[in-house]
Amino acid sequence: MISLNLVLAGLRLGLKNRQVGEKWVSDDCSYLCKGLTVLIKIKKS
Repeated sequence: MISLNLVLAGLRLGLKNRQVGEKWVSDDCSYLCKGLTVLIKIKKS
């Protein structure tokens, strides 16, 4: 559940960047990658 919240938080940050007009595609990808990395680490432990 915690990992899902992290991914959703990353998506929200990416959407905020999109609304501001920044480079949101790379931001979204980086947040998603970080979220997935956390998910994998949690599953392994």
